[in-house]
Amino acid sequence: MTVGIVVFIFWKDWIVQIFEKILNDYKKSASMGFYWTDEQEIIEQIHSELEEVKIELQKGDRNALQDELGDVLHAWATLVDLCGVDLQETIELAGKKFEKRFAALEAVIEEENVRDFKNLSREQKLLFWKKAKQKLG
Repeated sequence: MTVGIVVFIFWKDWIVQIFEKILNDYKKSASMGFYWTDEQEIIEQIHSELEEVKIELQKGDRNALQDELGDVLHAWATLVDLCGVDLQETIELAGKKFEKRFAALEAVIEEENVRDFKNLSREQKLLFWKKAKQKLG
């Protein structure tokens, strides 16, 4: 087993544990009647939290940024739960989806004989990413 796979397995277990704690906190607050009832409200809250992330990025305050990113993750986990979707499965599916897309990206790069992908512009890389996504259908 490669080091990268071991790190991913550890990270995946750790991230699921963190999100499960967030959901337990949410369920505790829900038991007191303090909870979200509408997915759209949470989506609006996520947008609001992302705006706060943008502000903290501009300010350069790492602690405040970390705090706001935590709020985004908390709201995201709450949305997953309210939608009735399994949190661990969602995280695993996201990882698998990225793996497939990245493998498709590598295939496109090879098919088009790209020799120095790393030094392409961001726009050029995104074009290859779009091709990879289209290849998967």
